[in-house]
Amino acid sequence: MVLIGLVAMYSLLNAGNPHSLLRVVLPDPSDDVYVAVISSALVFILGFVVFYSRDREGFIELVELNQEKIRNLRKKGKTDVEIAEFILAAMGSYGGYKHNLARKKLIYYLTQFR
Repeated sequence: MVLIGLVAMYSLLNAGNPHSLLRVVLPDPSDDVYVAVISSALVFILGFVVFYSRDREGFIELVELNQEKIRNLRKKGKTDVEIAEFILAAMGSYGGYKHNLARKKLIYYLTQFR
């Protein structure tokens, strides 16, 4: 991702430059725009994939760390919504946009946990 990011940055800053390092590979300076667009799109896509996988791993780890408490609360008849609120409250989150987003994601991962 870093390498593609450097290519994107370099191609954006040197688009059309006749003395660019890209002239070795692409003799036509008008191709710099395509290199810049494609490499920037790849950086965006890779960034999204990395963000999604880290987010997913974090919620899975949170559920695994609290698996005994989750099982105990389920035995007491608590729903996944109540369990999610309990876990988020223990983390100091009580309301707001981020809380609601985390609650929805946590509920999803709680439904996957058995």
